[in-house]
Amino acid sequence: MAKSFESYDKLLKENKDRIFNLLFRLTGDHHTAEDLFQETFLRAYKGLGRYEGKSKPSTWIYSIALNIYRDHYRRSRKSRHDIRIEDAELFPSADSGGSPEEAFLMKEEREELQALLVSLRPALRVPVVLFYIEGLAVEEIAMVTERSEPSIKTALHRARTLLKAKLGGE
Repeated sequence: MAKSFESYDKLLKENKDRIFNLLFRLTGDHHTAEDLFQETFLRAYKGLGRYEGKSKPSTWIYSIALNIYRDHYRRSRKSRHDIRIEDAELFPSADSGGSPEEAFLMKEEREELQALLVSLRPALRVPVVLFYIEGLAVEEIAMVTERSEPSIKTALHRARTLLKAKLGGE
């Protein structure tokens, strides 16, 4: 059991920020992300003995987090308009030493990005967050989401097209 606890502790330390940020970007709500985060690591702890090492630990924990997110999404069936945009400080900021005007504009840009992400349906939102924000490769995203690589590439293309249209073709 000690080895199991050490493995879990390492898994938590190495992945907690990425998993929380993933869940926040998918839900758009700090409190919901916290709940799903706790559920993710509880399920990981319970399943640690079944982890076979066929994928990287980070890929395994991403899979757990996405399954929990999917379950939550199915249960809640919240409309996209009901999701609050808060805690924009979770997004990385550029230079925090700028003027108040620059800080305000950066905060607005982060909020707009979060609102755009939340406006995408989950089948598009998940690959976008994993690819562009979390930096996973298409192959890893396919493994985590249990979808084919061409399906992920198509989702990314569709999401880019929708996001460009929502941004006014910028």
